[in-house]
Amino acid sequence: MKTYVVNLPRSRERRESILAECARFGLTPEILPCIDSKETTEAEIRRLVSDPEKNPLTRSEICCTLNHVDFYRDMVAKDIPYALILEDDSVFALDPQQLLAGFEPSMADAPDIYLLTHRSNQYISGDERRIGGVCFYRGWGGTGSNGYVITKSAAANLLRFQTPIRFVCDWWKLFRMYGLIEFYVPEREFVGLHQELGADAVSLLEEARHARSVSMGKRYFRYFRRQVPLRFRARHLFDKLRYWRRLRHQ
Repeated sequence: MKTYVVNLPRSRERRESILAECARFGLTPEILPCIDSKETTEAEIRRLVSDPEKNPLTRSEICCTLNHVDFYRDMVAKDIPYALILEDDSVFALDPQQLLAGFEPSMADAPDIYLLTHRSNQYISGDERRIGGVCFYRGWGGTGSNGYVITKSAAANLLRFQTPIRFVCDWWKLFRMYGLIEFYVPEREFVGLHQELGADAVSLLEEARHARSVSMGKRYFRYFRRQVPLRFRARHLFDKLRYWRRLRHQ
């Protein structure tokens, strides 16, 4: 399967780690030139984001999202049916070879994302899918972009929506609200964080999310949520009821 890796040129230790991890399972990743938040000017940032006066994303979130969007652009340009996207602080918790071999070219027409992390384990009952012997459930909530498989259709939708950048790359629930994607979470974790390399990344991410939540992030989110077409809002409400019902019966 086509594999992309997010890695900054200055992060040599991370690059060596993820290349070795991929080699364990016969994956040959492509590392596209990545945008470094420390080397990007404020003028460039403002040019690349939607509504820079109100957008609450941090510089690191914006640049990380831009790198993921570059992968989507490459997929669409090269007509790649689906791809595995990894960040450079990822490790495989399980052998992914059978799972990855289970994806078929026909799946590229559906705007689907299959998360391989287990942090996003909120799901809606029904519509389970089995791929390569692994059961996936239709996702309700969750974050994380360390490892996921994305179809060309989903990549095209997100590329269009995120040009310029509106939201952080792993706001799967909101992308689903807009009807851009469906996302699925696995019954068990395939991709986790490197015990040492991933620690700082998690800390920085949580700090960024906290800063956004206490600033104007909620107001910005509500602004876009009001623009969601009525039919998608109705579906979102219906799925919310299904999610609550599943929790009550656990």
